[in-house]
This record gives sequence, structure tokens and C-alpha cells, in this order.
Amino acid sequence: MEHFTPLITQAGLNAAVNAKANGFTIDISAIAVGTAGYAPSRSQTQLQQEKNRVVIAGGQVVGDGQFHLTGHFQDDEEYAVREVGFYLADGTLFAVWSHPQNVLFYQTPIAQIIQGFDLLLSAVPAEAVTINTTGDLRLFYAAEFLDMLMAQTQQINAHIQANHRQIQFNDRLLQLGV
Repeated sequence: MEHFTPLITQAGLNAAVNAKANGFTIDISAIAVGTAGYAPSRSQTQLQQEKNRVVIAGGQVVGDGQFHLTGHFQDDEEYAVREVGFYLADGTLFAVWSHPQNVLFYQTPIAQIIQGFDLLLSAVPAEAVTINTTGDLRLFYAAEFLDMLMAQTQQINAHIQANHRQIQFNDRLLQLGV
């Protein structure tokens, strides 16, 4: 969708070209969100109204020059997200998305939002870019899945005990000739 395409900043492009020319890579390591809605500029160096910045929770190369990044957003404030920035490990704004009217998502104090983003790096040397993540995002819900497993196990155990009591009751009735 045209309105959700991040713009590579001049600083981001320069960093990628310099990295390729000097034989190293740059790391995209954080995603920031903010509340300002505007048409982003290639000369932009920061979000206009940044509210939250998180390290990249998950990332992978999807295809030739295409990266899928995931951020886990949680905040004590409530706001509409209208701008997103992708930051390098050194703090450089690599790419930015914003739109004057469109909202990407709505953050509330009780919401834990897992938001995925795709970056298609056709305008920069993709081999000079790496993704720095906090680990496997699938482990994020490990505690919740463990709680769910425990609840299901307790429910199954209660069901087995009830069936066992019913069998004992039926056997007792047969012994009494009822």
C-alpha cells in the first residue's frame, strides 16, 4: 500500500553506502513510534513527536532486499501512532513512515502490541544492512502459553477424577444390585 511505505532517509542511505564501500554492515536495531502525522522527508533525522522506542523483537530476511521487522510496543499512555522510525544502532534514523491522516495503530495502557513491518531496500545496498533483534519473538508469549497449558492440564485432571468417581459409583451400584 502506497501510504505505508517507509522512506529511506539521506542519513540512512549514506550509512548503508559507506558501510558497503568500507566492507562492514549497519544494524537496524530499534523501531520508534510517534503521534505526528505528516509527509516524511529524506532529510529527516528524528520523528517529530516520538512517544516510544523499542529494540527490534524479531527480524528476518524475507527475500532479496526485503526485511521483516517486528516490534513489541507497550506504554502507559494512550495515543494514535501516525509515524514510525527505524533506527540504526548508532542512533541514525534509517527510514521513516508517516501519513497526515492514516493511523497505523492505537496504543493504550492495557495493550501489548506486536507490530510487524516490512522494509524493501531497493534504494540502498541491502547486503550492507543487518537486523539486530532481542531474540525469537515466538518466546514472547512463553509465560502465557505455560499458564494456558497448566489450566488445561488441571481441567483434564479434574475431568479424569470425575470420570473415575463415576465409574466407582457405577461399580458400587452394580454390587448392590441396583
